[in-house]
Amino acid sequence: MGLDLPKGQITDRFREVRMFLSFIKTQESMDVPPVDSIEVKILRGLYYVQLYGALEQSLNDAAESFLQALSELKLCNNDFSLAILPTVMNSHFKSLSEVQGQKRWKKRVDFISAIANGDLSKIENTVFSPLFQSSEVEVISNVMSYIGINSDPLRESEDRFYVDEVVQKRHQVAHGRVSPVIVGSRGRSDDLEFRLEAVWRIVELVIEMLDEHFKSLSFLTQDAKRKLTDQ
Repeated sequence: MGLDLPKGQITDRFREVRMFLSFIKTQESMDVPPVDSIEVKILRGLYYVQLYGALEQSLNDAAESFLQALSELKLCNNDFSLAILPTVMNSHFKSLSEVQGQKRWKKRVDFISAIANGDLSKIENTVFSPLFQSSEVEVISNVMSYIGINSDPLRESEDRFYVDEVVQKRHQVAHGRVSPVIVGSRGRSDDLEFRLEAVWRIVELVIEMLDEHFKSLSFLTQDAKRKLTDQ
């Protein structure tokens, strides 16, 4: 059982980032030592915005595809393992937090009943979009854990420091806290390329983790896994 992830779309998005980086390289000073123009520094600063956009949207695309695939299995809440229930039953958790007083107790009863009675799951495939609006590796790791994936490979990756740097610099530029000239003065195209490769490896790792998780059906109980594989 495979997972149809939008790998081609993600690859195309990063290809555009590489094209922008190639253009920046052509505009950089060849002098020794180099004396880059303000325009080039601005481009390098804005590059972090594009690179981060590719990261965030690719994570959203991959996560939404995974959750959509889960939804299409048309399983019941009690078919899922405990580790992924916070995600599968997100709408129920929201309902619990939105009511007060005696109504809250009824919502709690409804919540337990939705598990015990085998209600059909209603999975929201965009549930992680708000979290990915600041896609540090810690956030990405947390999201993986919310669907029952061991996120240690992400947390232990040497690339996490460069990815977090991209996130921070993007926020500085996009929110106007730091001028793109200043950000673009700290490093040249070789440094930008190094960070691009780090971001790409993290995205590839997430895709690999989601793909393997779906194939293994480890998000299901043993009974549900047997029923699904016997179909």
